[in-house]
Amino acid sequence: MKHFLAVAMTALTLGMPAFAQGTHNHAAPAAKAVSGTLYDGEVKRVSKDTKRVTLAHGPLTGFDMPAMTMAFPVKDAALLDKLKPGDKVRFALEKSGEDMVVTRIEPAR
Repeated sequence: MKHFLAVAMTALTLGMPAFAQGTHNHAAPAAKAVSGTLYDGEVKRVSKDTKRVTLAHGPLTGFDMPAMTMAFPVKDAALLDKLKPGDKVRFALEKSGEDMVVTRIEPAR
């Protein structure tokens, strides 16, 4: 009986990693695939000293994020030069570590 329990426990233990791998959330790669998508937003604040732009935006479907207002770092500080609060814009994001970074921003048409 002890031998049977030892074998059963070993089988269960060895089977667990395969189960854990099979339940992995694969949502992160989808965000990478749509990093060039342009989203609509409105500039609320431009912070050149922190290299961030605060945008009120609609849903960011590629990043599974609802509409909200938030500050984003920019990849290139020069992107901030032509922005002012109230501007309607279209912008692109990419994932960089834990942050989403604005890689492109242009006036909305």
